[in-house]
Amino acid sequence: MSSQPEVTRSMVPSLRLLAPQLVVAGVLPVVAYALLRPHVASDATALAAVMVFPLTEIVFERVRHGRFEPIGIIALMGIAVGLLGALVFQGDATLLKVRESLFTGVFGLICLGSLGARRPAMFYLGRSFATGDDPVKVREFDTIWELPGVPRRFLFVTAVWGVALVAEAVVRTVLALTVATQTFLVITPILNWSVIGALLWFTTVYIRRSERRVAAAVETADRPS
Repeated sequence: MSSQPEVTRSMVPSLRLLAPQLVVAGVLPVVAYALLRPHVASDATALAAVMVFPLTEIVFERVRHGRFEPIGIIALMGIAVGLLGALVFQGDATLLKVRESLFTGVFGLICLGSLGARRPAMFYLGRSFATGDDPVKVREFDTIWELPGVPRRFLFVTAVWGVALVAEAVVRTVLALTVATQTFLVITPILNWSVIGALLWFTTVYIRRSERRVAAAVETADRPS
């Protein structure tokens, strides 16, 4: 019988389970902002109002499952960065557009910086998804780091996320400086969701394949010599 940790089968959540969180914390704030902005005095007001969506997601997951889900927290941090930028750069359209690149760029840099740490950022994000921060499952998940090829695979996934998010932030900044505001507002959501969607697809496929390799390696190690 294989001793593969059960949690290695859920390092990446299914899209069916992830979709509601992405809609509430990621899509609804964008839609609500677009609808609300023409009717309020400032970007700051609109951004403050749409914070209700990721906050609701965070509270719901905390009450329902007793844990904080990364999607809601990441979305809330992104809106908070936008709100801070709106307050600091109010009235400057270029700076207001550039501020949207800050969060993804910073998170990408964190991913790249963590490549030199004990464990990369995506290991901890994957652990949070897989274990729900349950202490027993966390300890079990930590053991997979010692399995063949696992560190290399997490490092690769983290590097891909880091490079992609930094590149997305750079492209969005260039667009903010070179295209009209209306064009920018049409292009950048497509760019952002395309990059995030591609990263989620890549991570899901790559990790699932890696899990099969880990399972095979564990089964081989478990066979009597």
